[in-house]
Amino acid sequence: MPEMKLAGPRYKYPVSDAELDRRLAAVQAELKARNLDCALAQTQSTIFDSITRYMTDTVTHAYGTTLIIPSEGKMIMVNHGVDNDNAEVPATLRNVEKLIVKPYCQPFGCTDGMAGAVVSEELNARGFKKIGLIMKQLISADTLDVVREKVNGSEFTDITKEFSYIKAVKSEEEWKLIDKAITAHKQLMDMVPAMIRPGRTESEILADIEHASRYIKCDWIGNVAVGSVPNGKGIGFFQNFQANRVIEDGDGVTVMIEVSGPGGIYCELARTFCLGEPDPELLDLYRTALEVQTLVARAAKPGVTGAELNQIYNDYVTEKGIVPNGRFVGHSQGYDMMEAPVICPQEDMEMREGMFLAIHPELVRNSQFCICCDNFRITPEGAKRVTVTDQEIFVLKV
Repeated sequence: MPEMKLAGPRYKYPVSDAELDRRLAAVQAELKARNLDCALAQTQSTIFDSITRYMTDTVTHAYGTTLIIPSEGKMIMVNHGVDNDNAEVPATLRNVEKLIVKPYCQPFGCTDGMAGAVVSEELNARGFKKIGLIMKQLISADTLDVVREKVNGSEFTDITKEFSYIKAVKSEEEWKLIDKAITAHKQLMDMVPAMIRPGRTESEILADIEHASRYIKCDWIGNVAVGSVPNGKGIGFFQNFQANRVIEDGDGVTVMIEVSGPGGIYCELARTFCLGEPDPELLDLYRTALEVQTLVARAAKPGVTGAELNQIYNDYVTEKGIVPNGRFVGHSQGYDMMEAPVICPQEDMEMREGMFLAIHPELVRNSQFCICCDNFRITPEGAKRVTVTDQEIFVLKV
């Protein structure tokens, strides 16, 4: 991995200057190809941080971080903090030539438009009118409203798909970070059997997993969830505010771990544990989940769309008496906990070699729930499983 000095002593796993330069060059090449002056992006979430972190290797601010990515040269960042129109750019903030800090906060209506105003000033100062928008759903209405009003003659083009293709195909340096995340998820799931015992609440198990994730240097807790149900049956998983049931002998317990590993890449892993013999219907449903996961993975070759994979999934499960997919069968992962392409009816993005996917069929039949969730790497022969945790329902002795 890169030397610590590249991003300062406080960074555990910084990416290299060369990697950040590669990412910026790829985005700028796309901007030039589409005859755009710049791209505009804004994020507020550490589970959807594949713009700020991807481009700068720094974490987005929960109050919102905005990037102007020019077709040539370094970037402009607008961030939250003490008012400063020309803040010092720290050494850790690479490929950024100007940092503007403003005291905005989403719940404070009196700060509406503050970020949009300084973005508009920067766009006007540089004569940028042809603007690519990255992930419009993440850009606040007040920011876009102000830019549309103050940048005369502005033209907007959605380049979310183009950006998503760039970041979804992982570099070798990113695959080294993925290996760390895969190992972290195995370590965490290997700890779970010791956490599950009668008398403990679901939230206590959840807290243990979150606690352990910090100790093995995971970056962010995206989705850790635990659910339980009597008689060795299958159950969905619940986040902390709902995870209040007390574990009993004979229960079935579902555990979902979706954290970003050391360096910030997310993985996803779910397994079911039984304190006693699993219900036969649960075992049969898990076999079906494993079969359809394998079927979808084999079909996930370069050139196949997410919608086509979704149809393969639906054709298989409906024959087994299971309803078609109503959400997502799987999705790419990176600095976003869930990134495009996604396996769903609407997705026209294609799989490409080097993408990193979670494939997680969630099946419901006869009041039973089962999930088979693992990570995969897209190859010319299909998606190859890179998760190293055994695929089974684990029976625990109490």
